[in-house]
Amino acid sequence: MKTSRTLIAATVLIIGSTGAAYAFAKHGHWHMTPAEKVEFATERVSKHLELDDLQRQNFAALAELVAQIVIDARASKAEQLAEVEQMLTAPVFDQALALQMVREKTRMLDDKAPEVIASLALFLDSLQPGQKQELGEFIEHRRQHYRHRHGSHAGSQ
Repeated sequence: MKTSRTLIAATVLIIGSTGAAYAFAKHGHWHMTPAEKVEFATERVSKHLELDDLQRQNFAALAELVAQIVIDARASKAEQLAEVEQMLTAPVFDQALALQMVREKTRMLDDKAPEVIASLALFLDSLQPGQKQELGEFIEHRRQHYRHRHGSHAGSQ
């Protein structure tokens, strides 16, 4: 049950942050600060969905939250990669340490999920039906683009 809840939370986080993540990863913007990335994402989504001031404010809050989660997740990335490398080259794989690392990441998701879901709900609930449809079409387009780039076929999963 806990695994399915975690999967659902992860899926909601991914869907909710699709616009922000896409804008953050846009080529040529790697030199941007997190605040500049949030502004870029907010401008891009606001323009594409024609958001009003309240909707824009709700999206900016969601983007800021997602950006902070990304910053927090990356904070110990180098240390974690070194730890994983040590585990992979050790004579015996430390299953307990690997499980602890996974649980720490899962705990971070569990801790942040309610706030992200509330922010996502606030943004989505402020959208008009046409804007929601356009957002759905954008997510589907990105999903198809991702499948195509990674050699998957539309019918397989």
